[in-house]
Amino acid sequence: LRFCTLGLVLLLIGGCGEQKLDSKGLESKSIGDAGTTTTTTTTTTLAVSSTTPDNGSTSVSRTANIVVNFNKSIYFIDSSNDYLLSWSDNATSTSSAACTSSGGVSSHPILISKDSYSNCLYDNGTMGSSSITIDLNSALDANTTYKVKVLKESLDGSRKLKDTDDGSGTQLSSDYEFSFTTGS
Repeated sequence: LRFCTLGLVLLLIGGCGEQKLDSKGLESKSIGDAGTTTTTTTTTTLAVSSTTPDNGSTSVSRTANIVVNFNKSIYFIDSSNDYLLSWSDNATSTSSAACTSSGGVSSHPILISKDSYSNCLYDNGTMGSSSITIDLNSALDANTTYKVKVLKESLDGSRKLKDTDDGSGTQLSSDYEFSFTTGS
């Protein structure tokens, strides 16, 4: 105990400036830097914060809406700066289109597929301030696994999903995918 006290006394006597001991160890600043603080700015990138249904969910209702929530306010915009607030595919059943840049869902921000994106379901979507809600045209197939892909850019390249929190409108860093399985 005396050695520790003596060591601490020597450390305090031998140092000029500011010294702080915390869980990371001893931090020292010179006299000129003592009393100054460094501010670090952290930028949060646009990301999916949650989905309904959750990734990997089972026994999901065949008529449930699909909701994707984001950590920031979002918009889906084209090269002419026109915002997409909603879309409607007037199919009367859960029909599908090719998941290609010229397919019927090529300008959508989200793809829904039961065959690994060879074909994607037609849907109706609504953009909220920080969410996208998908309302399907009819019930999904029973006991089937569906994949949902949130695109950073539409398949045809005409629209981009961006955040509204900064002037530059940061995009998703990459597409986001989740899946769920319907009940009977």
